[in-house]
Amino acid sequence: MKRSISSFGLLFTSISAIIGSGWLFGAFYTSTLAGPAALLAWVIGAIMIMVVAFVFAELSSMLPISGSSTRIPHFTHGAVTSYSFSWVIWLCYMVTCPAEVQAVIQYLSFYIPGLTYATGALTHTGYAAAAVLMLAVSILNTYSLRWLIRVNSFLTALKLLIPIFMCIVILVVYFTPDHVIHPAHSTFMPFGFAGVFSALSMGGIVYSFNGFKQAAEMAGEAKNPRRAVPFAIIGSVIVCALVYILLQTAFFSSIQAVNLTNGWSHLSLEGALSPFADILKQDNLQWVTPILMIGAIVGPLAAGMMYCASAGRSLYGMSKNGYMPPFFTKLSLQGNPTMAIAANFVLGMLMFAPLPGWDKMASFLTSLMAITYTIGPISLLALRRQLPDRPRPFKLPAANLWCYIAFCICALLTYWCGWDIIFKLAIAMVFALLILVIYHVFSPRMRQRKMHWRESTWLWVYFVGICIISYLGSFGGGIGVLNVGTSIIVIMIFCLFICWLACYFRRDRQHTSPAIA
Repeated sequence: MKRSISSFGLLFTSISAIIGSGWLFGAFYTSTLAGPAALLAWVIGAIMIMVVAFVFAELSSMLPISGSSTRIPHFTHGAVTSYSFSWVIWLCYMVTCPAEVQAVIQYLSFYIPGLTYATGALTHTGYAAAAVLMLAVSILNTYSLRWLIRVNSFLTALKLLIPIFMCIVILVVYFTPDHVIHPAHSTFMPFGFAGVFSALSMGGIVYSFNGFKQAAEMAGEAKNPRRAVPFAIIGSVIVCALVYILLQTAFFSSIQAVNLTNGWSHLSLEGALSPFADILKQDNLQWVTPILMIGAIVGPLAAGMMYCASAGRSLYGMSKNGYMPPFFTKLSLQGNPTMAIAANFVLGMLMFAPLPGWDKMASFLTSLMAITYTIGPISLLALRRQLPDRPRPFKLPAANLWCYIAFCICALLTYWCGWDIIFKLAIAMVFALLILVIYHVFSPRMRQRKMHWRESTWLWVYFVGICIISYLGSFGGGIGVLNVGTSIIVIMIFCLFICWLACYFRRDRQHTSPAIA
């Protein structure tokens, strides 16, 4: 890979990836789950993501390679672990594209109500609109994305300026120090810490920060990865956290007593599927709505195109690595993976039914994202033992403790998504394992490969354990045996065991060192 991306170029790439559709919905959904404590949830979310981001900063500056999220697990724990995370990352990219399309349709429903039902599920007309947008995104990815990459800096500036401008207008008109938390419901934490934790996973906070890993994935193309990667990862989280907190403050400032008649959990907006559009309407700021709509259409669609490209290349890469059938490696004349893009289009259209509404998609994606983050601390723990003498331009202090805390954060973010979401994730992982086993049995090239089943032991213990804890827990359909405090203690003990297990079953140093060299 040619190293041509500057530190600021990498920073803007991550900011662009982070600012997708989350800013359009996060303030509303976090408010319904946490009330005024949504402000605290954004701060906690930013800190948690920052802890995880520091892990990826060391990994990416130590091994500045493209596609690090799938290649590094292969170095540390072998083929099965690499395949599993490749599957989850591909699924994450594939579902993100319809999530961004869902965001556009929900905001368009402000003007065209027939596109969605009250729950956010698409009507027949909405499905048709989604199909048109998904098809357009897929066709553009099949032929060329170079034009989008060329204007990425402009789009990034647009995605930052529109929400900031809207917030400034709202705050100038409505902000008073005693109105940030509305007097009608002045309790700061009406649902306790359970509400704050739910907001992190189910309110779209983690989803909104996801793009920070973009800098890690492109580390191999940075001019000076020692400086650029930590700068881009950490800087993008801080910048976007400030934007999201500003959005949440503006949202609270504009809430009226009529919106809180039935409390925060039933926060009432006429157009709750497009919350900021309704806020502008009820506050007589309709002149800002066209500007908002530009951001609500251009931003998510641009993000959807980039994630569609990533999903296509992820499936293509899995096929090249021998994990999937070879026909997914078919390229267009422009060098784009046509069959992979077509498969992602079909599967993406199937996501709208089981995940009706942007909030359902964001919750499911949060569970996927948290799973993809877990490989960071696990790989770093292993590499500190496998390659202790390798130069580390960015080196974390107390790495064992740092990685343990980061891994606990990832497990908690998965757990807080709730059993209803984790159950769907479990089905996806079982399906992935079946595909791998079947393909390994019937594919000659797969039978010749060493799969490293032993080294993946920790991963399956982790998946089974987190499913059991979620089922016993009190979030999202769990049976409630474990309360909020008890579940955190159980997960912390469980994560300590998994960290030890992952280190014990890591690949031998004599196999890891030559593979990286």
